Amino acid sequence: MNSLNPEPPLLNRVEQLLKDWTGLSLKQTSPRRVLETFHHRAKRLGYDSPRDYLDALSGLNPTDDEPQRLVNLITNGLTAFWRDAPQLSALRSLLNHLYDPAFGMEPIHIWCAGASTGEEPYTVAMIADEESVPVQVLGTDVNTESLQTARRGVYSDWSLRRLPQQRRDRYLRRIPGNRWQVAHPCFEAVRFAHHNVLDPPRRSAHPDGSWDVILCRNVLIYFSRHATTRALNNMTSVLSEHGYLMFGSSEQIHPDRLGDNAPALRPVRRGDGFLYRPGPERTGLTIDPGADWNRDDETGLPEIPMAAEPSTLAEDTKPNDEDEANTETVDRLVATAIEHLDAGRHDAALACLEAVLGYDPFHVECHCVMAAILQSLGAVDEALEAFQKALFLEPNHWFAAHRTATIHEQRGNAEAARRFHRRALKGLEQPRDPGSASRLLPRVVGSVARARQLARSSADEFFHLHGTGA
Repeated sequence: MNSLNPEPPLLNRVEQLLKDWTGLSLKQTSPRRVLETFHHRAKRLGYDSPRDYLDALSGLNPTDDEPQRLVNLITNGLTAFWRDAPQLSALRSLLNHLYDPAFGMEPIHIWCAGASTGEEPYTVAMIADEESVPVQVLGTDVNTESLQTARRGVYSDWSLRRLPQQRRDRYLRRIPGNRWQVAHPCFEAVRFAHHNVLDPPRRSAHPDGSWDVILCRNVLIYFSRHATTRALNNMTSVLSEHGYLMFGSSEQIHPDRLGDNAPALRPVRRGDGFLYRPGPERTGLTIDPGADWNRDDETGLPEIPMAAEPSTLAEDTKPNDEDEANTETVDRLVATAIEHLDAGRHDAALACLEAVLGYDPFHVECHCVMAAILQSLGAVDEALEAFQKALFLEPNHWFAAHRTATIHEQRGNAEAARRFHRRALKGLEQPRDPGSASRLLPRVVGSVARARQLARSSADEFFHLHGTGA
């Protein structure tokens, strides 16, 4: 392949395939970055062209090895314990509302869809334990790497940054490596499974298979309208008669904007947050939202920004466009992230970068900068995962390879460090430096030229001490 100019038919196929697999809309994704990724993967796997690679992908199941790698790449896994306090307040209030000891010890069945690395299901179990409410919690995700972390239940201080010390001491224990292991009997009620919210829904252990509460927080915000409708129909089809749906504080569902096939949902207030119940009209079973809450007044709830359906990646690409197209949202988020970085607000910058990657998971620079911030905050496992995503997209990205090598050095893994130092040196020899025009990278490394020198000297020093290997 001699050119990386966007090819509309190929881009349309890529967009549709990834949407079918994950539901994610790629309208804000740079066509050039998508094509570069498919070019790198085709070359690495021995295909003659990105088109041949795509042809091979089209014949595979989403859970096969290579499709799953792409799914893991484009699904975002950053989360934390005790995230979104207003919604957790609503959940606490709801559990007490739903549980009636007079009817025995039947647990409340809760499904956490899009559970990522598991912090949310464990948080739900903590809240239920504090309220003495028996629960059964299922956490599902489409990302197999995230599920591995969830099942291990081992986390860094960064994942626990919102968890008060009293809860840390009660529900987790410190283990070697400055990490925390979930360790409390309440977590016996938590299990995990691989699942895509676009597939037929999981069933609970309840006799009719229904769920009392379904949490799907910060998942649908990046979905296309069609995928959102499909996911909502799947979830409401297994919601109990008295059940509730919970989304994130930054999400608001408008079923009337999703089309005739969308389920009817209405918001209700509970505690400091809000939930949804099936049905367009208020019933006697609805939690009273309070006198100061007008269910027809939507100004109090943030809205999910739905992607415009008619356009495609290819249709949004202008001829001879040297950069990305239709990336206004991404550009604004990047600019805001830069402002936060300049002001030293790392958590806010991470939130912006996370949103960027929700819209454009092929944004190598954002993966690198997010990883560098996480590394500086001591979240080394999360940083390593982000660097690995950058290297999946650009195998010889010198900065990602250099930082990955240093992490492996610090962990005493000389062979892995050697491999990544080699990749860093190879990347430094490339005629095009991905960091030369970066707006974000200088905010975390200072001078890019000096960072390149550091990467080279670090590799040279390592090979001097440990040898170049075979």
